[in-house]
Amino acid sequence: MSQIESFKSGFSASFGQLIAEQTGLAIRPSAQAALYQKIFQRMQVLQLASPEYYQLMNSKTSESDREWQHLITLLTNPESYFFRDKEQFSLLKNSILPELIQRNRSTQTLRICSAGCSTGEEAYSLAILLTELLPDQEQWNIKILGVDINLEVLQKAKLGLYRSWSFRGVDGRIQQRYFQSRGHEYQIIPSIRQLPQFQLLNLVQPDFSATAVDFKDMDLILCRNVFIYFERSTICAVLDRLYHALNPRGYLLTGHAEVYDQDLENFQVKVFPESIIYQHPNDPIAVQE
Repeated sequence: MSQIESFKSGFSASFGQLIAEQTGLAIRPSAQAALYQKIFQRMQVLQLASPEYYQLMNSKTSESDREWQHLITLLTNPESYFFRDKEQFSLLKNSILPELIQRNRSTQTLRICSAGCSTGEEAYSLAILLTELLPDQEQWNIKILGVDINLEVLQKAKLGLYRSWSFRGVDGRIQQRYFQSRGHEYQIIPSIRQLPQFQLLNLVQPDFSATAVDFKDMDLILCRNVFIYFERSTICAVLDRLYHALNPRGYLLTGHAEVYDQDLENFQVKVFPESIIYQHPNDPIAVQE
């Protein structure tokens, strides 16, 4: 029996469970063959047999942390582009962000998170929107936090350098005004590039709020195209953490239908023509009653 056949027969289920526990990623039956290949690829690089590799990944060491980053890079989908889902960004531009700006004008503070930010297009799209909505932006204390489990995509996000594929469907005026040509690529201008902060964060880990990432008191959290990869129980746990990271009356925006079967009783569900959005109530006790 070959090494990969041995792995399939003896360790595939264990690895699938371990990956779900560590990352929240649910390995669908249709994706198992690809998973075998990706794990086997890492085993070959490290010259480890299945039991040894599993032992490494199940340990709590710096070597294990480094290897998880290698595997996460292979497992996660970095697909993203600017102003993805025009309807939702229209909702943000015309309703949600103006409301938050008006509400916070006395403190001139605004805190936003792009959760599962990938290569940064979503976080920079939010930065561009705020730049257009806030002519006195320099007087505000604005935090745009981009977090992701994949260190490689975060490094790309910090560069702010993109190919044409990231601009599909984007208004040419936006690209011309906020990006500089760099050969076959485009780099976001410094005034926008300095707004988001990109940090490593695993939403699945129960102690994520205790990390160095300042993920709290958020006015708006975008967590889109993330839950589609998670098990139902994982979605429930992450939703609870996002809820507690929001300010009263703060908003959570997810992908369409990503949480339709979840218990959302803690949130106020608001339906707009463009999308559904979930609001942390001003008085949580009143909602629970």
